[in-house]
Amino acid sequence: MRSEFSNLLSSLRRALAWTARWARRFVGAKRDDTPHPRVYWDDSVSMTLSNLARETETRASGRVQLITLADFRAAIGDLWAKYENKILIIVESTIGRMIGKGNTYIPQDDDTWLLLFPGLSEDAAQQQADAIAASIGEKLLGAQFSAHEAPLPTASKLDLAGALNADGSLNMEAVKAAISRVRRAQTSEIAAGDGPARTTAARAPVSPSGTLVRSSAEQLKPFFRPAWCAETESIDTFFFRANADTGIDVYSDRAPAINDATVLDLTKTAAAAFVAMCDSGLQAKMAVPVPFDTLKGSAVRDIQRLIANIPQRDRLLRLRLEVVRIPSDATADTLVAIRELFRPYVREVAFMVDLRFPHDQVLVLDHIMLGVDLTDTAIPDEEVLFQEMLMFRQRAGRRGTYVLGLNTRGHLKRAINAGINEIGGGTLLEDIKRLPHRVSIVHREEISAP
Repeated sequence: MRSEFSNLLSSLRRALAWTARWARRFVGAKRDDTPHPRVYWDDSVSMTLSNLARETETRASGRVQLITLADFRAAIGDLWAKYENKILIIVESTIGRMIGKGNTYIPQDDDTWLLLFPGLSEDAAQQQADAIAASIGEKLLGAQFSAHEAPLPTASKLDLAGALNADGSLNMEAVKAAISRVRRAQTSEIAAGDGPARTTAARAPVSPSGTLVRSSAEQLKPFFRPAWCAETESIDTFFFRANADTGIDVYSDRAPAINDATVLDLTKTAAAAFVAMCDSGLQAKMAVPVPFDTLKGSAVRDIQRLIANIPQRDRLLRLRLEVVRIPSDATADTLVAIRELFRPYVREVAFMVDLRFPHDQVLVLDHIMLGVDLTDTAIPDEEVLFQEMLMFRQRAGRRGTYVLGLNTRGHLKRAINAGINEIGGGTLLEDIKRLPHRVSIVHREEISAP
Protein backbone atom coordinates (compact mmCIF):
# COMPACT_ATOMS: atom_id res chain seq x y z
CA MET A 1 0.00 0.00 0.00
CA ARG A 2 2.85 2.38 0.96
CA SER A 3 4.55 1.63 -2.37
CA GLU A 4 1.38 2.40 -4.34
CA PHE A 5 0.91 5.65 -2.44
CA SER A 6 4.53 6.61 -3.07
CA ASN A 7 4.15 5.95 -6.83
CA LEU A 8 0.94 7.98 -6.93
CA LEU A 9 2.59 10.88 -5.10
CA SER A 10 5.56 10.77 -7.46
CA SER A 11 3.28 10.80 -10.51
CA LEU A 12 1.32 13.72 -9.09
CA ARG A 13 4.50 15.72 -8.51
CA ARG A 14 5.65 15.11 -12.09
CA ALA A 15 2.26 16.16 -13.45
CA LEU A 16 2.28 19.36 -11.38
CA ALA A 17 5.84 20.17 -12.48
CA TRP A 18 4.92 19.61 -16.14
CA THR A 19 1.82 21.83 -15.77
CA ALA A 20 3.87 24.57 -14.13
CA ARG A 21 6.44 24.55 -16.92
CA TRP A 22 3.83 24.90 -19.62
CA ALA A 23 1.99 27.58 -17.65
CA ARG A 24 5.18 29.67 -17.47
CA ARG A 25 5.55 29.44 -21.25
CA PHE A 26 2.07 30.85 -21.83
CA VAL A 27 2.38 33.73 -19.37
CA GLY A 28 5.73 34.93 -20.73
CA ALA A 29 8.15 33.38 -18.25
CA LYS A 30 11.70 34.65 -18.34
CA ARG A 31 14.38 32.64 -20.11
CA ASP A 32 15.97 31.48 -16.85
CA ASP A 33 12.64 30.10 -15.61
CA THR A 34 12.11 27.79 -18.58
CA PRO A 35 13.58 24.30 -18.85
CA HIS A 36 16.47 23.63 -21.22
CA PRO A 37 17.06 20.51 -23.31
CA ARG A 38 18.76 17.79 -21.32
CA VAL A 39 22.38 17.23 -22.35
CA TYR A 40 23.25 13.63 -21.67
CA TRP A 41 25.86 11.02 -22.37
CA ASP A 42 24.55 7.71 -21.12
CA ASP A 43 26.33 4.38 -21.46
CA SER A 44 24.50 3.34 -24.62
CA VAL A 45 25.39 6.60 -26.40
CA SER A 46 29.05 6.35 -25.41
CA MET A 47 29.13 2.73 -26.57
CA THR A 48 27.53 3.64 -29.91
CA LEU A 49 30.02 6.44 -30.49
CA SER A 50 32.90 4.15 -29.54
CA ASN A 51 31.76 1.52 -32.01
CA LEU A 52 31.40 4.09 -34.79
CA ALA A 53 34.82 5.56 -34.03
CA ARG A 54 36.39 2.11 -34.44
CA GLU A 55 35.24 1.96 -38.06
CA THR A 56 38.62 2.87 -39.44
CA GLU A 57 37.52 2.82 -43.07
CA THR A 58 35.18 5.80 -42.79
CA ARG A 59 36.09 7.19 -39.38
CA ALA A 60 32.29 7.37 -38.90
CA SER A 61 32.26 10.71 -40.70
CA GLY A 62 29.02 10.06 -42.55
CA ARG A 63 27.07 8.33 -39.79
CA VAL A 64 27.77 10.94 -37.12
CA GLN A 65 26.21 14.27 -38.06
CA LEU A 66 26.08 17.68 -36.44
CA ILE A 67 23.29 20.25 -36.73
CA THR A 68 23.97 23.67 -35.22
CA LEU A 69 21.99 26.90 -34.93
CA ALA A 70 25.06 28.89 -33.84
CA ASP A 71 24.99 31.14 -36.91
CA PHE A 72 21.20 31.49 -36.82
CA ARG A 73 21.51 32.45 -33.15
CA ALA A 74 24.16 35.06 -33.87
CA ALA A 75 22.18 36.49 -36.78
CA ILE A 76 18.95 37.09 -34.82
CA GLY A 77 20.83 38.58 -31.86
CA ASP A 78 18.69 39.49 -28.86
CA LEU A 79 15.69 37.73 -30.37
CA TRP A 80 17.31 34.40 -29.47
CA ALA A 81 16.77 35.02 -25.75
CA LYS A 82 13.16 35.98 -26.42
CA TYR A 83 12.28 32.93 -28.53
CA GLU A 84 14.86 30.38 -27.38
CA ASN A 85 12.45 27.98 -25.71
CA LYS A 86 10.13 27.90 -28.72
CA ILE A 87 13.06 27.47 -31.14
CA LEU A 88 14.47 24.55 -29.16
CA ILE A 89 11.08 22.87 -29.01
CA ILE A 90 10.78 23.17 -32.81
CA VAL A 91 14.27 21.75 -33.35
CA GLU A 92 14.09 18.84 -30.91
CA SER A 93 10.56 17.81 -31.89
CA THR A 94 11.62 17.80 -35.56
CA ILE A 95 14.74 15.73 -34.87
CA GLY A 96 12.85 13.32 -32.64
CA ARG A 97 10.14 12.79 -35.25
CA MET A 98 12.50 12.32 -38.20
CA ILE A 99 15.63 10.64 -36.86
CA GLY A 100 14.23 7.14 -37.27
CA LYS A 101 14.21 3.92 -35.29
CA GLY A 102 17.59 2.75 -34.03
CA ASN A 103 19.16 6.21 -34.29
CA THR A 104 19.60 8.82 -31.58
CA TYR A 105 20.57 12.43 -30.96
CA ILE A 106 22.37 14.25 -28.16
CA PRO A 107 21.82 17.97 -27.45
CA GLN A 108 25.08 19.90 -27.16
CA ASP A 109 25.06 23.34 -25.53
CA ASP A 110 21.89 25.29 -26.34
CA ASP A 111 22.17 25.41 -30.12
CA THR A 112 23.89 22.23 -31.34
CA TRP A 113 22.78 18.61 -31.72
CA LEU A 114 24.81 15.49 -32.44
CA LEU A 115 22.97 12.87 -34.53
CA LEU A 116 24.01 9.21 -34.59
CA PHE A 117 22.92 6.84 -37.37
CA PRO A 118 24.51 3.47 -36.49
CA GLY A 119 22.08 1.48 -38.64
CA LEU A 120 22.40 3.52 -41.85
CA SER A 121 24.95 3.71 -44.61
CA GLU A 122 27.12 6.80 -45.04
CA ASP A 123 25.00 8.22 -47.86
CA ALA A 124 21.68 7.37 -46.21
CA ALA A 125 22.80 9.01 -42.95
CA GLN A 126 23.86 12.16 -44.78
CA GLN A 127 20.56 12.31 -46.67
CA GLN A 128 18.55 11.81 -43.47
CA ALA A 129 20.52 14.51 -41.65
CA ASP A 130 20.09 16.88 -44.61
CA ALA A 131 16.35 16.22 -44.59
CA ILE A 132 16.15 16.96 -40.85
CA ALA A 133 18.13 20.21 -41.23
CA ALA A 134 15.93 21.29 -44.16
CA SER A 135 12.75 20.56 -42.21
CA ILE A 136 14.03 22.59 -39.25
CA GLY A 137 14.85 25.42 -41.64
CA GLU A 138 11.34 25.37 -43.11
CA LYS A 139 9.78 25.59 -39.64
CA LEU A 140 12.07 28.41 -38.54
CA LEU A 141 11.22 30.31 -41.72
CA GLY A 142 7.53 29.80 -41.09
CA ALA A 143 7.80 30.94 -37.47
CA GLN A 144 9.47 34.19 -38.61
CA PHE A 145 11.70 34.72 -35.59
CA SER A 146 13.59 37.42 -37.44
CA ALA A 147 12.58 40.20 -39.80
CA HIS A 148 15.80 39.83 -41.77
CA GLU A 149 17.46 36.87 -43.46
CA ALA A 150 19.28 34.55 -41.08
CA PRO A 151 21.44 31.50 -41.93
CA LEU A 152 19.50 28.30 -41.45
CA PRO A 153 20.94 25.02 -40.13
CA THR A 154 22.74 22.50 -42.30
CA ALA A 155 23.99 19.03 -41.43
CA SER A 156 27.72 18.39 -41.31
CA LYS A 157 29.54 15.10 -40.93
CA LEU A 158 31.78 14.61 -37.91
CA ASP A 159 35.21 13.00 -38.13
CA LEU A 160 35.88 10.94 -34.98
CA ALA A 161 39.50 10.15 -35.80
CA GLY A 162 41.44 10.14 -32.54
CA ALA A 163 38.30 9.97 -30.45
CA LEU A 164 39.37 6.72 -28.74
CA ASN A 165 41.74 6.47 -25.81
CA ALA A 166 44.46 3.81 -25.68
CA ASP A 167 42.18 1.55 -23.63
CA GLY A 168 39.40 1.80 -26.23
CA SER A 169 37.22 4.17 -24.21
CA LEU A 170 35.74 7.31 -25.72
CA ASN A 171 37.77 10.50 -25.45
CA MET A 172 35.08 13.11 -24.83
CA GLU A 173 37.53 15.99 -25.21
CA ALA A 174 38.34 14.77 -28.73
CA VAL A 175 34.62 14.53 -29.55
CA LYS A 176 34.02 18.06 -28.28
CA ALA A 177 37.01 19.30 -30.29
CA ALA A 178 35.55 17.68 -33.43
CA ILE A 179 32.22 19.39 -32.76
CA SER A 180 33.97 22.75 -32.36
CA ARG A 181 35.84 22.25 -35.66
CA VAL A 182 32.61 21.63 -37.55
CA ARG A 183 30.93 24.65 -35.99
CA ARG A 184 33.86 26.87 -36.98
CA ALA A 185 33.84 25.44 -40.51
CA GLN A 186 30.13 26.14 -40.91
CA THR A 187 30.64 29.72 -39.74
CA SER A 188 33.48 30.17 -42.24
CA GLU A 189 31.34 28.82 -45.09
CA ILE A 190 28.54 31.26 -44.31
CA ALA A 191 30.97 34.18 -44.01
CA ALA A 192 32.49 33.24 -47.39
CA GLY A 193 29.03 33.05 -48.90
CA ASP A 194 27.93 36.59 -47.98
CA GLY A 195 26.93 38.83 -50.85
CA PRO A 196 25.33 37.90 -54.18
CA ALA A 197 24.50 34.25 -54.65
CA ARG A 198 26.79 32.15 -56.79
CA THR A 199 26.09 29.22 -59.06
CA THR A 200 28.82 26.66 -59.56
CA ALA A 201 30.01 25.70 -63.00
CA ALA A 202 28.92 22.23 -64.01
CA ARG A 203 31.58 19.80 -65.09
CA ALA A 204 31.41 18.71 -68.71
CA PRO A 205 30.35 15.03 -68.87
CA VAL A 206 32.57 12.50 -70.61
CA SER A 207 31.27 9.64 -72.75
CA PRO A 208 32.18 5.98 -72.00
CA SER A 209 34.82 6.20 -74.74
CA GLY A 210 36.50 9.09 -72.92
CA THR A 211 35.51 11.84 -75.37
CA LEU A 212 34.02 15.11 -74.20
CA VAL A 213 30.23 15.34 -74.54
CA ARG A 214 29.41 18.75 -75.98
CA SER A 215 26.48 20.84 -74.85
CA SER A 216 23.91 22.11 -77.34
CA ALA A 217 22.35 24.55 -74.87
CA GLU A 218 23.51 27.57 -76.90
CA GLN A 219 21.29 26.41 -79.77
CA LEU A 220 18.22 26.35 -77.53
CA LYS A 221 15.91 29.19 -76.54
CA PRO A 222 14.96 29.22 -72.83
CA PHE A 223 11.58 30.61 -71.78
CA PHE A 224 9.02 30.39 -68.97
CA ARG A 225 5.56 28.84 -68.90
CA PRO A 226 3.33 30.72 -66.40
CA ALA A 227 0.71 29.03 -64.22
CA TRP A 228 -2.16 30.25 -62.05
CA CYS A 229 -2.26 28.96 -58.47
CA ALA A 230 -5.66 28.25 -56.93
CA GLU A 231 -4.36 28.87 -53.40
CA THR A 232 -3.06 32.39 -54.06
CA GLU A 233 -5.41 33.22 -56.97
CA SER A 234 -2.48 34.67 -58.87
CA ILE A 235 -0.11 33.78 -61.70
CA ASP A 236 2.85 33.13 -59.44
CA THR A 237 4.44 29.89 -60.68
CA PHE A 238 6.80 29.83 -63.66
CA PHE A 239 8.03 26.65 -65.34
CA PHE A 240 11.45 26.86 -66.98
CA ARG A 241 11.47 25.42 -70.50
CA ALA A 242 13.65 25.50 -73.64
CA ASN A 243 12.76 25.27 -77.34
CA ALA A 244 14.72 23.75 -80.19
CA ASP A 245 14.45 25.00 -83.79
CA THR A 246 11.50 22.66 -84.24
CA GLY A 247 9.54 24.70 -81.68
CA ILE A 248 9.10 21.64 -79.44
CA ASP A 249 10.07 21.91 -75.80
CA VAL A 250 13.23 19.82 -75.27
CA TYR A 251 11.84 18.55 -71.95
CA SER A 252 8.79 17.11 -73.68
CA ASP A 253 8.47 13.36 -74.23
CA ARG A 254 8.05 14.08 -77.95
CA ALA A 255 11.46 15.76 -78.28
CA PRO A 256 14.72 13.90 -78.94
CA ALA A 257 16.75 13.12 -75.83
CA ILE A 258 19.29 15.74 -74.75
CA ASN A 259 22.68 14.81 -73.32
CA ASP A 260 23.81 15.50 -69.76
CA ALA A 261 26.08 18.38 -70.78
CA THR A 262 23.08 20.18 -72.28
CA VAL A 263 20.94 19.45 -69.22
CA LEU A 264 23.65 20.81 -66.92
CA ASP A 265 23.98 24.03 -68.89
CA LEU A 266 20.21 24.51 -69.03
CA THR A 267 19.95 23.86 -65.29
CA LYS A 268 22.68 26.41 -64.67
CA THR A 269 20.71 28.94 -66.74
CA ALA A 270 17.55 28.15 -64.79
CA ALA A 271 19.38 28.47 -61.46
CA ALA A 272 20.75 31.87 -62.45
CA ALA A 273 17.27 33.01 -63.52
CA PHE A 274 15.85 31.82 -60.21
CA VAL A 275 18.48 33.71 -58.18
CA ALA A 276 17.84 36.86 -60.24
CA MET A 277 14.08 36.44 -59.69
CA CYS A 278 14.52 36.26 -55.93
CA ASP A 279 16.95 39.18 -55.89
CA SER A 280 14.45 41.30 -57.84
CA GLY A 281 11.81 40.82 -55.16
CA LEU A 282 9.38 38.88 -57.37
CA GLN A 283 7.34 36.78 -54.92
CA ALA A 284 6.90 33.78 -57.19
CA LYS A 285 7.85 30.10 -57.50
CA MET A 286 9.92 28.49 -60.23
CA ALA A 287 9.98 24.90 -61.47
CA VAL A 288 13.26 23.61 -62.93
CA PRO A 289 12.90 20.44 -65.04
CA VAL A 290 15.54 17.71 -65.21
CA PRO A 291 15.15 14.50 -67.27
CA PHE A 292 14.96 11.23 -65.34
CA ASP A 293 17.96 9.73 -67.17
CA THR A 294 20.20 12.59 -66.01
CA LEU A 295 19.08 12.16 -62.40
CA LYS A 296 19.93 8.46 -62.37
CA GLY A 297 23.31 8.97 -64.03
CA SER A 298 26.68 10.36 -63.02
CA ALA A 299 25.60 13.99 -63.55
CA VAL A 300 23.09 13.88 -60.68
CA ARG A 301 25.65 15.18 -58.17
CA ASP A 302 26.38 18.17 -60.43
CA ILE A 303 22.67 18.95 -60.56
CA GLN A 304 22.47 18.63 -56.78
CA ARG A 305 25.44 20.97 -56.32
CA LEU A 306 23.93 23.57 -58.65
CA ILE A 307 20.73 23.58 -56.60
CA ALA A 308 22.43 23.40 -53.20
CA ASN A 309 24.50 26.48 -54.06
CA ILE A 310 21.34 28.60 -54.35
CA PRO A 311 20.57 30.54 -51.13
CA GLN A 312 18.78 28.15 -48.82
CA ARG A 313 15.94 30.45 -47.81
CA ASP A 314 14.97 31.07 -51.44
CA ARG A 315 15.08 27.48 -52.68
CA LEU A 316 13.19 26.10 -49.67
CA LEU A 317 10.40 28.62 -50.18
CA ARG A 318 10.20 28.96 -53.96
CA LEU A 319 12.11 26.32 -55.96
CA ARG A 320 10.56 23.15 -57.37
CA LEU A 321 12.54 20.35 -58.97
CA GLU A 322 10.52 18.81 -61.80
CA VAL A 323 11.45 15.28 -62.89
CA VAL A 324 10.48 14.85 -66.55
CA ARG A 325 10.70 12.17 -69.25
CA ILE A 326 10.16 9.30 -66.83
CA PRO A 327 10.40 5.96 -68.71
CA SER A 328 7.76 3.29 -68.29
CA ASP A 329 10.24 0.89 -66.68
CA ALA A 330 11.27 3.30 -63.89
CA THR A 331 10.95 1.60 -60.51
CA ALA A 332 9.58 3.06 -57.31
CA ASP A 333 12.93 2.52 -55.58
CA THR A 334 14.70 4.68 -58.17
CA LEU A 335 12.03 7.37 -57.98
CA VAL A 336 12.17 7.43 -54.17
CA ALA A 337 15.96 7.78 -54.29
CA ILE A 338 15.63 10.81 -56.59
CA ARG A 339 12.99 12.35 -54.34
CA GLU A 340 15.08 11.86 -51.20
CA LEU A 341 18.21 13.21 -52.87
CA PHE A 342 16.58 16.56 -53.66
CA ARG A 343 13.78 16.92 -51.15
CA PRO A 344 16.04 18.53 -48.49
CA TYR A 345 17.12 21.23 -50.94
CA VAL A 346 13.90 22.45 -52.57
CA ARG A 347 10.35 23.46 -51.75
CA GLU A 348 9.02 20.34 -53.43
CA VAL A 349 9.86 17.60 -55.92
CA ALA A 350 7.40 17.13 -58.79
CA PHE A 351 7.04 14.27 -61.26
CA MET A 352 5.71 14.84 -64.76
CA VAL A 353 3.28 12.11 -65.81
CA ASP A 354 0.76 11.31 -68.53
CA LEU A 355 -2.73 12.66 -67.81
CA ARG A 356 -4.55 9.54 -68.97
CA PHE A 357 -2.06 6.96 -67.77
CA PRO A 358 -0.06 8.27 -64.79
CA HIS A 359 2.97 6.13 -64.03
CA ASP A 360 1.92 3.49 -61.48
CA GLN A 361 5.32 3.60 -59.77
CA VAL A 362 5.05 7.36 -59.32
CA LEU A 363 1.61 7.01 -57.76
CA VAL A 364 3.00 5.01 -54.83
CA LEU A 365 5.18 7.97 -53.74
CA ASP A 366 4.14 10.53 -51.17
CA HIS A 367 5.56 14.01 -50.44
CA ILE A 368 5.61 14.92 -54.14
CA MET A 369 3.64 16.92 -56.71
CA LEU A 370 2.16 15.40 -59.86
CA GLY A 371 2.22 17.41 -63.07
CA VAL A 372 0.97 17.22 -66.65
CA ASP A 373 2.01 19.37 -69.62
CA LEU A 374 -0.35 19.12 -72.59
CA THR A 375 1.32 21.85 -74.65
CA ASP A 376 2.70 19.55 -77.34
CA THR A 377 -0.16 17.02 -77.31
CA ALA A 378 -3.64 16.79 -78.75
CA ILE A 379 -6.27 17.82 -76.19
CA PRO A 380 -9.69 16.08 -76.24
CA ASP A 381 -13.00 17.91 -76.03
CA GLU A 382 -13.91 19.68 -72.80
CA GLU A 383 -16.06 16.96 -71.25
CA VAL A 384 -13.54 14.17 -71.91
CA LEU A 385 -10.73 16.39 -70.63
CA PHE A 386 -12.72 17.23 -67.50
CA GLN A 387 -13.27 13.54 -66.71
CA GLU A 388 -9.58 12.80 -67.25
CA MET A 389 -8.50 15.67 -65.01
CA LEU A 390 -11.03 14.66 -62.38
CA MET A 391 -9.67 11.10 -62.37
CA PHE A 392 -6.10 12.44 -62.29
CA ARG A 393 -6.91 14.62 -59.30
CA GLN A 394 -8.59 11.73 -57.48
CA ARG A 395 -5.61 9.44 -58.06
CA ALA A 396 -3.27 12.16 -56.79
CA GLY A 397 -5.03 12.14 -53.43
CA ARG A 398 -3.50 14.70 -51.08
CA ARG A 399 -0.60 15.45 -53.41
CA GLY A 400 -0.50 18.75 -55.23
CA THR A 401 -1.24 18.77 -58.97
CA TYR A 402 -0.74 21.02 -61.97
CA VAL A 403 -1.84 20.88 -65.60
CA LEU A 404 -0.21 23.08 -68.26
CA GLY A 405 -1.02 23.60 -71.94
CA LEU A 406 -4.75 24.28 -71.55
CA ASN A 407 -5.67 26.35 -74.61
CA THR A 408 -9.28 27.46 -74.11
CA ARG A 409 -11.15 29.20 -71.30
CA GLY A 410 -13.39 26.16 -71.07
CA HIS A 411 -10.33 23.99 -70.39
CA LEU A 412 -9.24 26.34 -67.62
CA LYS A 413 -12.69 26.34 -66.02
CA ARG A 414 -12.87 22.55 -66.14
CA ALA A 415 -9.42 22.28 -64.54
CA ILE A 416 -10.53 24.50 -61.66
CA ASN A 417 -13.71 22.46 -61.22
CA ALA A 418 -11.65 19.26 -61.19
CA GLY A 419 -9.62 20.61 -58.26
CA ILE A 420 -6.27 21.05 -60.03
CA ASN A 421 -3.99 23.20 -57.87
CA GLU A 422 -2.07 25.00 -60.65
CA ILE A 423 -3.16 25.56 -64.24
CA GLY A 424 -1.55 27.19 -67.27
CA GLY A 425 -2.08 27.73 -70.96
CA GLY A 426 -2.04 30.25 -73.78
CA THR A 427 -5.55 31.45 -73.04
CA LEU A 428 -4.47 32.49 -69.54
CA LEU A 429 -0.99 33.76 -70.41
CA GLU A 430 1.37 32.92 -73.26
CA ASP A 431 4.89 31.60 -72.72
CA ILE A 432 7.24 34.45 -71.86
CA LYS A 433 10.95 35.06 -72.49
CA ARG A 434 11.44 37.16 -69.35
CA LEU A 435 9.90 36.99 -65.93
CA PRO A 436 7.52 39.83 -64.98
CA HIS A 437 8.31 42.46 -62.35
CA ARG A 438 5.38 41.36 -60.19
CA VAL A 439 2.78 38.61 -60.01
CA SER A 440 -0.64 39.10 -61.57
CA ILE A 441 -3.68 38.65 -59.34
CA VAL A 442 -6.44 36.79 -61.19
CA HIS A 443 -9.48 36.01 -59.08
CA ARG A 444 -11.13 32.66 -59.57
CA GLU A 445 -14.33 34.33 -60.76
CA GLU A 446 -12.48 35.97 -63.67
CA ILE A 447 -11.45 32.56 -65.01
CA SER A 448 -14.73 30.83 -64.27
CA ALA A 449 -16.90 33.60 -65.72
CA PRO A 450 -18.85 32.69 -68.89
